[in-house]
Amino acid sequence: MKDNIYTRMTKESWRKDRFSTVGFTAFVAISVAMISLTALLFTNLTGAIDYLMEKAKTPDYLQMHTGEINADEIKEFALSQPEVADYQIIKFLNLENSILTLGEQSLLNSTQDNGISAQGDGFDFMVDLNNELPKVKPREVFVPVCYESLYHVKIGDDMGIGDRKLKVAGFIRDSQMNSMMASSKRFLVCEEDYEHLKSLGSEEYLIEFLFTEDADSNAFKTAYENANLPMNGPTITRPLIKMMNTLSDGIMIMIILMISALVLLISLVCIRFMLLTRVAAEAGEVGIMKAIGISGKDIKNMFLRRYNPLVLAGAGLGVVISIAAFWPLSAQMQKLYGVSANGFSKFFYAALSAVFIGAIIVLFVLRILKKLNEMTALKALTGRAEEGKKKNNKLCIVLVLAIAVFLMVIPSNLYTTLSAPEFVTYMGIGDGEIRMDMRQGESAGVDFDKIGKRLSEDADVKEYALYQTNSIPVKLSDGTNMNMLMEQGDHRKFPVTYSRGCAPACEGEAALSYLLSEELGLYPGDEIFVKVAGEYEKCKITGIYSDITNGGKTAKLFAKHLDNEENVMWRIAYVTLTEEANRRDFMDQYAAMGAEVVDIVSRIRGTYGPTLRQVRLASVLVKMVSFAIILLVIMMFVRMMIANQRNMISIKKAMGFRNLDIKKSFRKSCLPYILAGIIIGTISGCTLGERICGAALKSLGAVGFQFSLNMWSVTINILLGGFAAILAVYLGSNGIKNIKAVECCRGRE
Repeated sequence: MKDNIYTRMTKESWRKDRFSTVGFTAFVAISVAMISLTALLFTNLTGAIDYLMEKAKTPDYLQMHTGEINADEIKEFALSQPEVADYQIIKFLNLENSILTLGEQSLLNSTQDNGISAQGDGFDFMVDLNNELPKVKPREVFVPVCYESLYHVKIGDDMGIGDRKLKVAGFIRDSQMNSMMASSKRFLVCEEDYEHLKSLGSEEYLIEFLFTEDADSNAFKTAYENANLPMNGPTITRPLIKMMNTLSDGIMIMIILMISALVLLISLVCIRFMLLTRVAAEAGEVGIMKAIGISGKDIKNMFLRRYNPLVLAGAGLGVVISIAAFWPLSAQMQKLYGVSANGFSKFFYAALSAVFIGAIIVLFVLRILKKLNEMTALKALTGRAEEGKKKNNKLCIVLVLAIAVFLMVIPSNLYTTLSAPEFVTYMGIGDGEIRMDMRQGESAGVDFDKIGKRLSEDADVKEYALYQTNSIPVKLSDGTNMNMLMEQGDHRKFPVTYSRGCAPACEGEAALSYLLSEELGLYPGDEIFVKVAGEYEKCKITGIYSDITNGGKTAKLFAKHLDNEENVMWRIAYVTLTEEANRRDFMDQYAAMGAEVVDIVSRIRGTYGPTLRQVRLASVLVKMVSFAIILLVIMMFVRMMIANQRNMISIKKAMGFRNLDIKKSFRKSCLPYILAGIIIGTISGCTLGERICGAALKSLGAVGFQFSLNMWSVTINILLGGFAAILAVYLGSNGIKNIKAVECCRGRE
């Protein structure tokens, strides 16, 4: 009997207040959808990367080296280390982008260092799109999968390497260099073709180690350095490889996770006010039930039975929405990394997330319904239960609008910043218009000198600087010896972003990257000893700069003359042109001299293209979700305000005020709150949002991060948020016409 009464009352409540019923379900669905989508994307990405690294047998420790090596010394060292399970040396042939073509397109303007390799013997495999080892035949090549869409390559197309043509036999996933954020890409060829093409490029060695379980990588690194083994190149570890693979799509997931948390917060605030309004509206019925002896527990259960089915329906709808959104958002990561070994796990975690959010909402509803125990029959029947703070609804408009605009501003600003030319300074790259890279080779130094001389005489050049990176022995004050990748030159020109101190300005001064500074515990004012011309010379640390290249562990050494030819890694030049210069002609001229020439904007697009697309997609998704939240939430609060002011509105109508006049007055009263919400959201998005993004990038070595604001983008967010809020107030206030003048005299009909 009791159950039948509760069921009828529940259905009647849903019918009488359809807006609140739909609104409650929608908030649950949106909250669950966002959290479940985050779980789907994160578990799919990490699972796919782990599976790829497992199938490819990614090395635990990789030392890149340019120059001669002694294989016997490396073998002897590997056998002497108990933590080494296996080791190998892979040859990587660096090729000039100017001699590479894919189909009809030249790789001349590629921002990647491209080369070819044969398959590894024991590990570090390049796998096909089924994560299996491809069989490479002579005159065939397997292309990095990220180039498939970038250059519109198809199986059967030709790849040109100098005068030699290879047939594209398929695409590969390279667990080391899969991400566009990795600066190098390997094409897979057979041993025969590698030997045939060897004369066209400069050879580099990848000295790789697999560890046993529980191996201490830091101890191994120290042992390798102390053994004076080849170190003329960056050192890469398995965690760094995984981080680079995760980073591009991880940024989008981070944005969605942040949005999910704020959407859940908004949803809980809205659910609270919806429930309190419903309880206040039914205070009379609650008073009668209490007066006839129905317990507070039974009344609370009656209310709870109304919302439990809505939570279930909303959670189910949210999971469906998240799965529908998952496929387009995960298309890129599935192409790059494949699928997880256990494809079911992502759906399990999505369902688990839905249960978790549903449980939070049910517990939150229970907490709110405890107010029914505080409501006595007399208080409910006399109407004092409806006494409230009417300004709370308008303050909630400010809060919700501020959070929604905050959500829109962050990904928009992040996209603008990542795509801005100045962002390269956080990567450890100078802020020139054009960058020239000179590959290693027998004539590299001579060609670089020619380019430097030509730049000094070129009328199109406004400013230029030459830099050379060497692997230089360094001794710390505690006696520790190590090799540092040191970029030599005048770093006052084309400076990077410094979080502390400044660029080295004279001989005997150097700057460290943030991650290297933190690892060694060295800061501005400290000293190191750098080996120059066979002798260790004292060098003062002047600054700490932002750098995410080469593992984020580099140094910059002031040098007037680039005459150190020992362990040269690479040589580069930065150039700023005059306004009259023809950029395309200028780049072509210097490319013909043996340099790889790219403009900085192209470098950003080439390196961060996939990441930028994901951030832009996330930005569009955020705008859609935020617009829907603003529209739905503010409409709900407007309806609540009208319900609270129903008697006053009825009195105004009885006094002769027209519907139009009352609507105008009500809408005007909401405008200051809308304006306040937009201002707070925009300012917090540009300041607090900057700190949030900066904290995430800091772990990669990028410090001192600041948003590059685009006023058009900021204005669009303001207008979009303002339009949604005004539309919500306009639509919600139309309910005023349903209030009758006689209600103030005889009570609500």
